[in-house]
Amino acid sequence: MISNAPFMPADPSERFAMIFRALQRSVADNGYRLKIHGPLLVLIWNYLSRQIARFAKIAAKPPQTPRIRAKTERKEATEPKPKPALTLPRGFAWLIRLLPNGPAAPIVAGANARLELQHFMEDPIVQALLATHPSLGRILRPVHTMLGLRYPASIKRPKSTKPRPKRIRKPKRQPSFMDQYKINPDGSIDFTPEQLHEILGPPPPPVPPWHQPFVPSFNVKKMWRKGP
Repeated sequence: MISNAPFMPADPSERFAMIFRALQRSVADNGYRLKIHGPLLVLIWNYLSRQIARFAKIAAKPPQTPRIRAKTERKEATEPKPKPALTLPRGFAWLIRLLPNGPAAPIVAGANARLELQHFMEDPIVQALLATHPSLGRILRPVHTMLGLRYPASIKRPKSTKPRPKRIRKPKRQPSFMDQYKINPDGSIDFTPEQLHEILGPPPPPVPPWHQPFVPSFNVKKMWRKGP
C-alpha cells in the first residue's frame, strides 16, 4: 500500500502517478472479486491512465499566464451526438460507493488514495506547481469528487466577474371571469343576490290591479246546479 511505501518521489508528477497506479490495481482486483461489470472496470482504468498522462504533460510545460478569451460567435446548434452505451458513474464519492465495504475491506483502496491525495495537496511543492499551472485543477477536481473529497482552496474555480442576467419572472395569472362565482362539484353555480342583480338587472315593477287577471272569488263547484 502507498502509505507504507518506503519512498515517495518529490516530483509531483511521479507522486501523482504512484498514487493512482496503486488505485488502478486495487480497483481492478477488488472489482473482479466483487464481480463488477468488466467494461466499467476498463473505463475506470483508462480514465485514471489518462489523468496520470495529462497531469505529467501539463506539469512539464512552462508556467502559464492567464488567458483572455476572445469573444466568438456561437455556432448554430447541430444535432446532439448519441451518448455512449456505458459511461463512468457520477456523483460525490462514486468510486467509494462502487466498492462497498466487505469482509476483504475493498474500500481500503479508496481510503488509501484519499489519504495520499490529501497529503499530496498539502505539499508546498504541489502548491507552488498549482500556482503556476492553474489548469491542473481540471484534473484534480474530478479526482477529488471521485474519492469523496472537498476541493481545497488552491483548485477551486475562480468566481465569475460577469453580472448574472436578471431572472425574468413569469407574469402572475390573470383572474378568470369564472373565479368570481362559486362553482359546486356538480357544475352548478351559487349566485349571490348582488350577482343575480348584476346579471338579471332590477326586478320588474309591480303589476297594477287593473292589469291583473280575473280570479273569481266564489266556488264554481258549489254553484253548479245538479240536474233533476
